[in-house]
Amino acid sequence: MILRSLELNHFGKFGQRTFEFRKGMNLVAGPNEAGKSTLMEAIPAALFGVRDKSRFLPWGRHGGTGVALVLEGNGRTVRIERDIQSDHVQLTERDDLYQTLYHFEGKVAPGGRSSERAEYLSQLCRLLGIAEDEVFRASLFFGQGSLEPGRRGGIPGKIKSLLSGFVEVDYDKVLASLQEDHFAITRHNPWGKDKTKDREIEKVRERLGGLEKEWFAGDETARELEGQRASIEELRASIEADREEYAKGERYLAWVRKQWQLEEKEEILRRDFNRVNRQTEKVSELKRQRQELEGALGKTGLPRQIPGDLPVLLAEAEEVRKELISLQGEAASLREKLLAHRGPPWGPPTGLSFLFLVIGGGLAWIRPGWLVSALACAGIAILLVLVAYLLQAGRKRAERGRIQGQVLVLERKREEAQARLAGLDERFELLGMSPSAVEIVKMQKNLDRSRDLSRQLSEVESALKVLEEGEELSRDREDLTRELAVLDERLEQDKPLRSAEVMPLEDLPGAEEKLRALGDSIREREERLVEISQQEGRLQGRVTDRKRIEEEGGRLREREALLAKRQRALALGYDLLSEAVEDFRKNYLDKFAQDVGRQLKGATLGRYDKIKVGDDFSLALKTKSGDWQPVDRFSCGTVDAVYFAVRIALTRHLSRDRALPLFLDDTLVNMDSSRLGETFKVLERLGREHQILFFSHEERLLKYAAQRRWNVISLEPSTAPRIPVQERSEDVGQLHLL
Repeated sequence: MILRSLELNHFGKFGQRTFEFRKGMNLVAGPNEAGKSTLMEAIPAALFGVRDKSRFLPWGRHGGTGVALVLEGNGRTVRIERDIQSDHVQLTERDDLYQTLYHFEGKVAPGGRSSERAEYLSQLCRLLGIAEDEVFRASLFFGQGSLEPGRRGGIPGKIKSLLSGFVEVDYDKVLASLQEDHFAITRHNPWGKDKTKDREIEKVRERLGGLEKEWFAGDETARELEGQRASIEELRASIEADREEYAKGERYLAWVRKQWQLEEKEEILRRDFNRVNRQTEKVSELKRQRQELEGALGKTGLPRQIPGDLPVLLAEAEEVRKELISLQGEAASLREKLLAHRGPPWGPPTGLSFLFLVIGGGLAWIRPGWLVSALACAGIAILLVLVAYLLQAGRKRAERGRIQGQVLVLERKREEAQARLAGLDERFELLGMSPSAVEIVKMQKNLDRSRDLSRQLSEVESALKVLEEGEELSRDREDLTRELAVLDERLEQDKPLRSAEVMPLEDLPGAEEKLRALGDSIREREERLVEISQQEGRLQGRVTDRKRIEEEGGRLREREALLAKRQRALALGYDLLSEAVEDFRKNYLDKFAQDVGRQLKGATLGRYDKIKVGDDFSLALKTKSGDWQPVDRFSCGTVDAVYFAVRIALTRHLSRDRALPLFLDDTLVNMDSSRLGETFKVLERLGREHQILFFSHEERLLKYAAQRRWNVISLEPSTAPRIPVQERSEDVGQLHLL
């Protein structure tokens, strides 16, 4: 698998840049501060994220920072894209036909513990075999200035796990788990100092000792229990005897109290019965008087409660009625006068006029010459008759007008009187009384008597209000009669039991006091009985616990045997597994040391070919004298060669079936020219299987790369143009070497 391209989006000093790489050897060249280390750090940043978000913020710009890389290999293309600030990651795997085989998208923070992060790291482990930033930097990532794998974060232990195949099974964790299970059973440590706190088996044994003490203490408790039971029986017998006497005395005193209560109740009932009888007779008499008074009051035609303005109304009604009678008399007289002054009849004047006309006509007929004179005389005579008639009719009409005016005045007075009378009638009706003249006259006559009767009726009703109602008195009388009958019957039933020896009423308090003293004595003994019974219960619990103690003891002995057996098995398993792990570690560390020695021999021109790797991943070289010396005692070039050989061997072990790319950032600065040349030869041989990305500022290395036809990427295009190189097959590279 190779790194095909790396895309930077405002990452560090870079804006938006895309870098493409090829198989084999790739050189990223540029002077100091050109961004080589930043470009190399973008690779683990894309894979694992960055804890310090401000480290790679874009220069002079605010906004998002992102990295994307594309990996190719085995007919697959994997693109991983990450937003540095939000840790939002997209991982897409496609086949050679660009069909999506797998896609992941989620938030994968460097220090997170989410399920998304676990899924993403599992995919990294499947693709690269590495799922941790520290292991990546300790193996495939050759940082600037140092080839030594980091020692922070338990890196040596992780590398050992990777080398020994402990990724799937971490035997250190298995041993720790066995030891933890062992110390969960016992605090005794067969491999060192004992633990301070007791564990399960010690607690079980301590409990067994306590149960043994409880079992022996049960015998003494049983003897104490017998004495308590004897006391309980004695108390129960005395309590039962006195309780029976107490019940008899209570019944007798209750019967005596009942007899005296019945006699007292009979006296009270008879007294109430006599009172009810007297009240009943008095109520009946008062009701009779009220009925008579109400009848007499009804005959007066007046209400019981005479309104205050009734006398005034009666007087006013009488006056109005008298006025109406007077007005009616005057009106009758005027009507008679009106009839007497009727207008003069038309008959006589008409007859006279006709007569004069006939006479005039007869004279004219007899004496035709007198026609005008006769007619003129007849007309004058008729005119005089008419004038006389009209004068008489005018006098009659004037007299009738005067009489009619008087009649109108009387009519208005009569209407006003009738209106007043109608108003008085309405007021009488509002008071609930008849407005007829007969009733009004009757009421005037009976007014004083009605007042006297109303006063007497009020006194009778006031007396009735003070007394109980008749129905209530009847019910009380019936109830008292029934209660007296029941009481007489009960007294009759108890009569044979009564004798001269019945306790007098004055002796009853003394007898009740003696009975209370007996009851207090019984209660005290009952409390004592309860206390002793509780003590017996506690003692009984101790005695009956013997069976429980035996059952619990049996269970604890079985548990102790099981725990002891398991403890021995865990100790044996821990010893065997630790020995096996130790042997296995020695074997794989020896194999790893041999592989490192072969790589070291080529890097040091055969001067050093043997190296020893300690269990803590410490390194030592064998000198010419045959002594083993720590690697930090040698020169910087030798140290770099050693760690370079370790890295190469480690990479070969990690890659196994995967051809993973290697990243080197000016890591060979401490080597001399001869060792550097041999190291480049080793890298070129390694580049046949792995993709190598070498970051350097050396111009001589740029020339060397051009001669060896490496893929060169310059970070300053104006001064160091990129040398276009096509990917070569393994055979092409071999022909070039020839």
